[in-house]
Amino acid sequence: MDEELKHLLAEQAGGIRISDELAERMMGAMTETRLKNKEVLIPLGKRDSNLYIQRNGLMRALYFDGDTEKTYGFANPGTVTLSYHSHFAGRPSVFQFESCGDTDVLKMSEKDMDNLMADSHEFTRWLLAIHEAQCYFNEYKHAALKGTAKERYLSLVEKRPDILARVSLKVVASYLGVAPNYLNFLKKQLRKEGK
Repeated sequence: MDEELKHLLAEQAGGIRISDELAERMMGAMTETRLKNKEVLIPLGKRDSNLYIQRNGLMRALYFDGDTEKTYGFANPGTVTLSYHSHFAGRPSVFQFESCGDTDVLKMSEKDMDNLMADSHEFTRWLLAIHEAQCYFNEYKHAALKGTAKERYLSLVEKRPDILARVSLKVVASYLGVAPNYLNFLKKQLRKEGK
C-alpha cells in the first residue's frame, strides 16, 4: 500500500495510522477494480458484505425515496465503504454506491475482513475508528447542510467545490433536497447577487 493511501486512510480513521505490516496484509487480501463513470459498486437492493477502499476518484451514495432518486452523500479517496445492512444484518443494501467518473477501488471479502479482525487487534481498532468517523461525518453533514436551499448550496460551494465540479446539476439538487430547475434558478439568482 502506498504512503499516500495510508495517509488518506489515517485521515478517515481520525489519525489512526496502520503499520506497514498490516498494510501489506490488507493489500494481500484485496483486489483492485476500476469503475467507469456511473458504474455501480454496491447495487441498491442487493446483498454485498465486502469492504471497499476508494483509491481515487469520487463516489456517491444514493437511495430511492418512493420513486425519486436521492443523493445521500459523496466519498473521497481513502473512504472505506461498506453496506452495513449487508454486513451486520445480512440484508440487501439500502444505498447504491456508484462512481462519479473513473474511480479505482480496492475490495476485501467479508471472509478476509472477518479473518483479519479475529487475528489482528490493530486492524479491529482501525476499523472501529473508521466506523466512528463515518458516524461523525453523518452528523457533520446534517450540521453543515442545514438552513434554506440557498444556505445549503452556499455551504456546499464553500466546503465541497469538488462535488460541484464533478457531478451533474441533477445529482447536486438531489443531494440538497431541491428540484433541479429550482437549483438552476438559485444559481442564476446568486450570480446576479455576485456570489
